[in-house]
Amino acid sequence: MKASSIALTLAAAAITNAQEEPYYNITTAPFFLVVTSEDGGVNDTLSACHVGAALESLCLSNAGAGDAPEPLDGAHFQFNTSIYSQAPEPSFGIPGILTWWLNTTTLDVPSSAAFGLNPISNLASITISPGSDDATLLAFNSQDELTLQAYVPGENFTGSTQEFYRWYACDTSYSSYTYNNLVWGLGAGKPDNPTCISVNVTRVFV
Repeated sequence: MKASSIALTLAAAAITNAQEEPYYNITTAPFFLVVTSEDGGVNDTLSACHVGAALESLCLSNAGAGDAPEPLDGAHFQFNTSIYSQAPEPSFGIPGILTWWLNTTTLDVPSSAAFGLNPISNLASITISPGSDDATLLAFNSQDELTLQAYVPGENFTGSTQEFYRWYACDTSYSSYTYNNLVWGLGAGKPDNPTCISVNVTRVFV
């Protein structure tokens, strides 16, 4: 099946799902995602870089990604939460999903971001694909920084939900192309990819 046919099939499935009442039914205004490192060496926006049929990675806009080495426009993202969700702590943001619209010649397809695990790496890739069934729950803190909330067990049932910021900009490969992508560190250890640079991810509304 050609890539275009696969994309249209995925798009049709996404539209069918969209006709039902979505769980993540509260949508923010569009925003850019700005990636910065502590030393200032990284200061860029994120773009959606094509890596497969209806599949995008979160790449740095000016890194010369894949088969499009010219600088890219920063993508317009949105964040969807649910009327059924609440923040785990009063000072935390409400968890939800990072969304983006895949524009095709015939229709616009709602898509969302999800982590992809590699059993021999301590890094999770981040890809955007149609629909929201597999999306990874994320959140924004009060400074509009992108974070992941997770429960950390303590002694004698004294655990709590905490915010984590294990974002990295790393050189990664898809097929024969190299991209400088946003990835997530699994655990507190040093990334096993030597090109990785620790970064913060902040939203700036359009």
